[in-house]
Amino acid sequence: MKNKNRKKSIIIVAVVVICFAVFGAYKFVDTYSHSYAENKAINYLCQKYDEDASAFEVLDYQQSGYARRDTGQIIGERVWINFSFEVKYKEKSFFVKKYKGKYYDDYQLEDIEKWGTDWLKNNVDKRFTGFDFSSDDIIQYQKAQRKRNKYIIKQSDAEEIISFIANNDKEKNDRLSNFYYQGDSSDNEITANELSSKLIKKFKFNETPLFTDCDTVEVFIYKQSKYNKFDVYEWTRRMMGSVWRN
Repeated sequence: MKNKNRKKSIIIVAVVVICFAVFGAYKFVDTYSHSYAENKAINYLCQKYDEDASAFEVLDYQQSGYARRDTGQIIGERVWINFSFEVKYKEKSFFVKKYKGKYYDDYQLEDIEKWGTDWLKNNVDKRFTGFDFSSDDIIQYQKAQRKRNKYIIKQSDAEEIISFIANNDKEKNDRLSNFYYQGDSSDNEITANELSSKLIKKFKFNETPLFTDCDTVEVFIYKQSKYNKFDVYEWTRRMMGSVWRN
C-alpha cells in the first residue's frame, strides 16, 4: 500500500514538473521567439481584417528584450522593449505591436486623424487642422474604452477619441494633448486662447491642452535601429504638425 502511494506521489510530482517545464518553455518562446511572435501578429491581422496571411508582408521587426535607456546617468534605465513589426498591407506600411500579451496595430492612424479633425472642424471650430495621435494612443484608447484589440475603429468614434485625448493622463503618457490650427501670425495667442476655450466647453480636460499654429499634420515614424542600443524606445508612428507657419 505504501509503495502504491509512493508511486502515485512520484507520478504526481513528475506531472507537475513536466507541466511547469512545458509552461516555462512556452513563456520563453512567447516572450523571445521572433518567428513565433510574427506568426501570432499575422494571425491577429488576418482575424481583424478578415484577410488571408498572404495579404500581409512583414518588412522589419524590433526584437523583444531588456535594454538600457539613456537617462543622462552612467548606467541608464533598464527597460523592457516588446515586439514590434513593420507590416505592409494594401500598399501601406504600419506597425503591429505586442502589448501585455496581445497584439495591436496602427493601420488606421491616418483615418483616425482625419475623422477626428473633421469632427473638430464641424463641431468646435473650422480652424482646426489636426491633433497629436500615435500608435500607443490607439492602444490606450482601445483599452480605456474597453474595446478589444481586434476592434476596427469607425468614423462615428471620432468624438469619443477626442474625449479620450481630453482625459489623457499626463503622468502615464508623459505629454500634454496638442492640437493644431490654422491661424494668423499676427494674433496666434488670441486664436489659441479662443480655440482652447471652445474645446474646454466641449470636454473636461485633465490638463490644459497645447495649441500650435500649423497647416499640415503628417505621420512621423520613430523606428529604433536593431543595432543602436542607445536611447532605446519602442517603435511608433505619430501624427504631428509638419509645416510650421512664420
